[in-house]
Amino acid sequence: MAAESRTPRSGATDVALGERIRQRRRELGLSQSTLGGKLGITFQQVQKYENGANRVSASMLVKLSDALAMPVMQLLHDIDPAAPPDDPESETAHLMAAFSKIRSPEIRAAILTLIAGLVSH
Repeated sequence: MAAESRTPRSGATDVALGERIRQRRRELGLSQSTLGGKLGITFQQVQKYENGANRVSASMLVKLSDALAMPVMQLLHDIDPAAPPDDPESETAHLMAAFSKIRSPEIRAAILTLIAGLVSH
């Protein structure tokens, strides 16, 4: 049987989910090894998930959700990483992850001032 006619181990959804996992892992500043440690798997397995080479089981999806601080539905919903999140909790998680990467105390203070000004209107 030719390789082209075999059923692929993964498909477009697996690849898109892998991209979402990679994006979130990077947002949180985690290495593949660190994420693998949280999940009890090797960095190679994380790499296979991220590349869409291996499918993510339901139980692993739950573990990933916890390790990445992102609800399962957000990992699966609208897998396009450029799409804005629908879940306010996920938006908060994204904001917190991004804010925590800002090194300058002055910029952090300015952002907090801006947000305070926005919520008072």
